[in-house]
Parts: sequence; C-alpha cells; structure tokens
Amino acid sequence: MTTIFFLLLIAGTVGITYFVLRLFRNFMARPILEIHLSPIHNPKWTDLEKIRDLIDSFETKGFRSAGDYECSEIPSLIISGFVYPSQQMTGIIYDHPTGSIWVDIVVQYSNGGSLTVSNAPIGHSLDHMPQQEKFYLKESSVDELLEKIQAERKEAGGITITKEEFSSNFEEQYQKEMRWRADRGGPTYLEIRTVAEKNGVHTDRERLEQVKRKIQDAWMREKKKPKKVRSVTYLADLPEKFQRPDEFRLTMEQKSGAAPLLSVPVFPVYLILFSAIAYWCYFGYQYNKTHFPISLIALVIFFVVFLILFLIAMLFRNFNRSVRMYPVLRRIASQQVGAFLFIQGNTPILFYARETWIGKVRFDEGGEGENACTYLEARIKQSLPQLSVYRKGVFAGIFTDKDQNIVQLPESDFSRKFEVWSTEEEFARRFLNEAIRDRIIRLADISNPSVNISGSYVHVEVSSDFFKPSKEATLKQFLSEAEIIIGSASQEK
Repeated sequence: MTTIFFLLLIAGTVGITYFVLRLFRNFMARPILEIHLSPIHNPKWTDLEKIRDLIDSFETKGFRSAGDYECSEIPSLIISGFVYPSQQMTGIIYDHPTGSIWVDIVVQYSNGGSLTVSNAPIGHSLDHMPQQEKFYLKESSVDELLEKIQAERKEAGGITITKEEFSSNFEEQYQKEMRWRADRGGPTYLEIRTVAEKNGVHTDRERLEQVKRKIQDAWMREKKKPKKVRSVTYLADLPEKFQRPDEFRLTMEQKSGAAPLLSVPVFPVYLILFSAIAYWCYFGYQYNKTHFPISLIALVIFFVVFLILFLIAMLFRNFNRSVRMYPVLRRIASQQVGAFLFIQGNTPILFYARETWIGKVRFDEGGEGENACTYLEARIKQSLPQLSVYRKGVFAGIFTDKDQNIVQLPESDFSRKFEVWSTEEEFARRFLNEAIRDRIIRLADISNPSVNISGSYVHVEVSSDFFKPSKEATLKQFLSEAEIIIGSASQEK
C-alpha cells in the first residue's frame, strides 16, 4: 500500500508542477495597465461554431477582418478585429475560457469620446470614463448591436480606423481607460459592492472596505511602477509595420546579447542531474517505507526538492539546445541573403532584413495539444488581402461556412492536395502562380505546410521542429522555399 502511494506521488509530481506554476501566476496577478496584441493564425477558439456565426454576421454587414490576435498579458484571451471604414466603426470578438464569447462594436469621435455597444456578460456595474458612452445588451446578436449603435451615434465627428491601425488603436484605447481607473485609485466601494451583489455575494460594509483597500493598494502599486518599454520579451519580435532593412538590422544587432557558450562537458552534467533526481526519488521511497504515514512537511520538502532538480534539468536542456544550434544558425545567416543572428538571453534567433521584407524564424517544440512547427514570418511594405493555403484535410471544417471565399483552382496536383481561402479571388489566383504552387508542393515533401497572408504580415510554416543540428540541411531547404514565397508576396501590388 505504501509503495503504491509513493509511486503515485512520483508519477504525479511532474504534472502537478505545471499547475503549481499556474497557481503562482494567479496569486501574483496585478492590474494590467497595458497590453500588447500579437497576430496569430489558426486560433484555438473555445466554440468554433459560434465564432463562425459571429464572423459571418460581421462580414455580411460590410465589416472587413482586421486579423486575429493574442495578448501575452492576458493568457488564453483571443481577439478577432473588424473594421468598417466607411461607417467609421470597429468590431471586436472576444474569446476567453472564463468569460465565454462576447462582442463589442465601437465608434470613436475626434473629440476623444466614444460609443460602445456590447453583449458582454460582465462590466455593466463599472463606472465609465467621461465622454465614453457604453450600452450593454446581454445576449444580443450582432444585428441588434448594430441597430443600437446606429440609433445612439452622433451624426458627425467619427474617426476612421483601418485594419492596419486596429491593433495599435485597441492597445491605446485599453491603456487610456486603465490609466483613468488607476488615477481614481482603482475600483470604488460602490463598484465592488455592486459586482459582489450581482454575483450573489452579500457581506457587511467592513468586509467590503477591507477588500476595497486590498484591491486599491494593488492598483496603486502597479500605477507607481515605471512605465515599461517592451523589454527582452518583445525585443526579438518583428515590428508592427515594415521598417527600412538597414535600420532594422542595425537596431537589432545593437541590442543582441553574447553568444551562448557551454564551458563544461554536457554528458557529466546530465549524469549528475538525473542521478540526483533518481537518488532523491529512491531516498523518498525508502523514507516512505520506514515512516509511513509521512507528515505533510516531509511531503512538501520532497516535492520542492524534486521540483528544483527537475527545473534545473529542463533549464540546462534548453540552454544546451541553444548552444548546439548557435553555430548552425550562424552558418545559415552567413549563407542566406540579408540574414543575421540575434541573441535574446541565451537563445539564437535568425532574422532577415531584405529590401522589400523583414523576417524572423521561429521554432516550436509543441506540447499541450500544440503541434511542433518551424515558420518564417515577415513584414512587407504593402498591405495585401487575406489568403490561407492549407493541406486538405488538416483543418477540415474551418472554412466550411465561408464557401464564397474558397478559391477553386484548375485541376492539378496542387489543387488536389491544398485548399485555398482568400478574401479576394483575383489576388489568390495571381499570387499562386505555377512557381509559387511548385514551392508549396516542395514544402509538402519536407512536412505539412501552410501559407498565410494578412495585410502586411506573411507567414510560411511547416509542422516540424528544426531547432536541431541534425536538421540543418532540412532547415536550409525550408528557408529557401519560404524566402521565395515571401519575396513573391512582397512584390505584389
């Protein structure tokens, strides 16, 4: 019995590690005064069918997609943006596991004011900024929200937001409101009480005052922090818009770190670390046999020591991967036109600075339901219509409600293998000429490929992780094909 108990403890420790780290994140949460949106492709929607219906509702009413985004400051939040320049309106679909799915439609005015109608399930009890009108119509459709905003909007003074401006405008408006709330000291007593009552929580004034003081203390601490510039987390990201290649390269190289070096043999380090983990597990097993039932303190000590050893082993593994890949990426950078190496922390990253596009190579090992992948993402000078190319059957059903945007190509090896979706069929047919189709088919010989274009963002991906020295030749082959595809996109008018 004691042996089974201990074996279960060992088996669960690694899994529990993940949840402990998440709990730490939740306990240390602070008011988020600034956010940064990053474009994503193939977002993991919580209810794909509902999202399809909402997207169709926006597009039917004349809105154009401004892209899908994630937010590093608010994990699991996905935002889909829409713009209607002629009507000076923007639309936003929010998807978060804890807040379900909701929609905002916004009109901004030149005097700094705005009008928002929303079917959000929460937020009704919070005060609004001066000049910011908000109407909440819970469970209303996009059509009903549009009717409301047309009835309430002012006749003139609206601001036009283009799809290229959507993400930066969204970040700016979010920061503007959060700074206003921070200047007020955070949520007021009345806001806290109203929210508590709406959620069925009834408590006395003294208790609510205590809660208010704790919340407002957190807001004030966050407000007093020096304003962050995008530090190392964002340092290695592509800019939101195309930059002159020489300026981009100079800026990145000035901020690049030192090359990762390992001054000790790898095998002895791994041997020591895994021997220590094995010994600690054996020691715990023997301790459990002689002291069962063990105390909570002993259990915590075992867990903490195991966690520390495990994390050290994982950190060393990642560092060793970077050290081994550094000479590989350096060789590739010396051979590819416009390529250069950037060091973020201990991680080597391959960038491009070409005349008509700037790019970055990313690697992902996968995990937690995510597939491994390698992709080259780029920013080009001009804005292009949306286009997606996928292997047939891989994302079956994603575009089934948008048959009008499926591009039917002439019968060929390419059309039999790939599905093409685009907001402008003429552009898709022009871009996917014989040479580009041939490049995509060559990528299919390497791994499952996909190509995505949205505005000035171009993304070429294969579903394999090439962040390994043994994959150097395959990585070069992928980059050669991807560079040509992105270069062709950058030449489109």
